[in-house]
Amino acid sequence: MQEITWNNHNIPIVYKSSLRVKRISLRLSPKELAFILTHPPRTHHRQLQHFLDQCGPWIKQQLEKLTDVPSLHPGTILSLYGEDFECIHDPLRRKPALCQETKTLHLPPKFSQKDLHSLFKKIAHEKLLPLLYKVVETLGQKVEKVSFRDSKTRWGSCSGRKTISLNWRLVFLPPEVGHYVCAHEAAHLLHMNHSKAFWKVVEGICPAYKKHRKWLKVNGSAWMRF
Repeated sequence: MQEITWNNHNIPIVYKSSLRVKRISLRLSPKELAFILTHPPRTHHRQLQHFLDQCGPWIKQQLEKLTDVPSLHPGTILSLYGEDFECIHDPLRRKPALCQETKTLHLPPKFSQKDLHSLFKKIAHEKLLPLLYKVVETLGQKVEKVSFRDSKTRWGSCSGRKTISLNWRLVFLPPEVGHYVCAHEAAHLLHMNHSKAFWKVVEGICPAYKKHRKWLKVNGSAWMRF
């Protein structure tokens, strides 16, 4: 697979053949951290390579705009639902743990991503679930089930069966952005679309939703890859 090296990351170029396109196009997917090269079927490899060569300056511009993926190590300051915690090395622990009194995140010598995910998912459940239920109650609605998922493409979703899923990574974002996502998904209990009526409901719950929606578009992709 062809790759582009940037900031110690190997970013793949994914080739996608499509009968629906008539010309070659290239886009950067921040969530997948990959360049997507879409082209008509039977396009010769030389044409694709020539197109990529011409896109060199554009590729560089896109990479410069790309926010790097946050990482955790001793000394890192991590914001969890508006509160800052310093990551510290703790040789006595077997799993990561949060200390509210000292505002520290204790990292053992060895731990798995699953351990971290479980911790953050628990925090997201504690912080976001009461907020979501409050929004749902404000709308005079009921939600059948709420789950926290490890999605790499969505911050939340709402089904026709009145079940809502939230991305546990919301705990890393500013609280007001998390509130907007809760408002967005709760509004789908009334309107399963993105009509004017839907956005009016969202605005009624979260007047500054446009600002938070923009924040997600600019900053959300890095946290989505965390």
